[in-house]
Order: sequence, then C-alpha cells, then structure tokens
Amino acid sequence: MLSFLDMINHWLGYFNINAKLKNRIYIIIAFLGDLYLIYVTTRLLINHAWVRGLLYCLAVILITYCLYINAVYYYLDRNSRFDFLSPWLSKITGVVPTAEDAKPKRNARVINNAPNGYFTHQDIIPAQVEVDEHEQHNLQHVVQELLDDGIFTADYNGLSDSQIVAETATGEPVYALDSQQTPPYFELYHDKHLRRIEIYMGLNQMEKLAVGHIAKVGLTDIHTAHEQYELYLANLFVTGGPHKIAGRNGSTILMDGQYGLVANVAYRDREKR
Repeated sequence: MLSFLDMINHWLGYFNINAKLKNRIYIIIAFLGDLYLIYVTTRLLINHAWVRGLLYCLAVILITYCLYINAVYYYLDRNSRFDFLSPWLSKITGVVPTAEDAKPKRNARVINNAPNGYFTHQDIIPAQVEVDEHEQHNLQHVVQELLDDGIFTADYNGLSDSQIVAETATGEPVYALDSQQTPPYFELYHDKHLRRIEIYMGLNQMEKLAVGHIAKVGLTDIHTAHEQYELYLANLFVTGGPHKIAGRNGSTILMDGQYGLVANVAYRDREKR
C-alpha cells in the first residue's frame, strides 16, 4: 500500500501542477496512507503486539495531526488554532513566515494614468489594435526607453520567483512589465498614405513613434467609424513582453514575447459638433 502511494507521489512529479493544488493532492495521498496505518495498528493490537501497536499508534496520531493542520492551511487558506507545531518549527529553524509571504500581493503601479485628460465612460469604447513587424520594433524601442528612464517598471508586479510559483497556475504567464502602465505621450494620427489610423507613442511628442494601428472601434470597422465620428485616444496600456511561467520543482521559466497594446477610444459624432 505504501509503495503504491509512493508511486503516485513520483508520478505527480512528471506533471507541471500548481504548487497549491499539488499540496492538496499530497494531503489526500497522505490521508490514504494514514488510513492504512490505522488498519495495520488495529491488526497489531488485536494480535496483542502491544509494543509495535503502541509505536504505530503514536505515529498515526502525529501523522493525523500534521494532516489536519495542513488540510486547514491548504483547503481553508488559514492557520488552525491548534497549530502548535509550525511556530515551534519556525523558532527552531529561524524562518518566521510573514503576512506578505503567506498572501503575496501584486502591487501594480499605475503611472500617469490619464495623460490625455479625462473622458466620461459613456464616450469611451474599446478598440482593436493591430501591430505589424515595423510597429512592433518601434514599440519595443519605446518600451525599453521608458524602462531605462524609470517611467515604466518591470519587476513582475513585485512577485518573487517563489511567489510566482505559489500564486499562479502552471503555464500562466507573469509578465515582467508591470500591469496598467500608460506611456507619458500617445496620440492617434490619420495616415492617408497607408489609409489607417496609427497610434503614436513615446517619451514625448518630439520622440513619438508609430507603434500600432486601430483595426476596429467596438464592432465597427475603423474606416466606417472614422467617417462617422471624431476619434480620440482616451487611454493606452502596454501589455505582453518577456514573462515567466511556473515550472517543475518550484522553479520558473523565463520566456520572451512580443508587446501588445490595449486602447480605448473616445468618440464624437461629426454632425453634432
């Protein structure tokens, strides 16, 4: 029985599973092993093997206690009031968990969230942005410039590698570029030669570069929308780029990626102006 449970334990090591989920599975496996030990202990006591039965009984009590405090922690997301073992182990090892370690938070920084002014929500609609190869090159250049100048931050939303593994599902990316970051300057420009509405972005107006173009405003094609409405870029956020994913054995994997743009457009009927 114990060999079978050990085989399951090794089998789980071949899969990328979220650390919290893996610990929950381990608790179930340990519970099955504990039931088996209870059966063995009962048989020993029935057969009057008092010494071995007593030793097995003490082992069952200790294992059941550890199972209980771990089940409360991993299934109920809190510490048990009967958890006297963890504080003692922390004192012995010198490792004292903090509230920040127990519940890591993503401290996303919102930088210059409204450089183009404020718009009412009823006048704003999401836009579909496309980025070609040339625009992607410009976008990477601008993002790197903003990172170098300290305007953008890229520290995985304040998460360490261990927190990324503990907090994210396996394969879910955690991007280096902190979320909800807005460039200091951006605007829309009607490029009549290319016949599209370009998004320009940069450190300032003098250093702006074309980083993408609008394909749709809401569900409306950009050409139709531009004919009917005056369009203004209300806000712009940079997404994507290099990221980390949770790997096996508590490690992270660094992967490259292209940047993207999330844009919201303000509009006004041309005939009502």
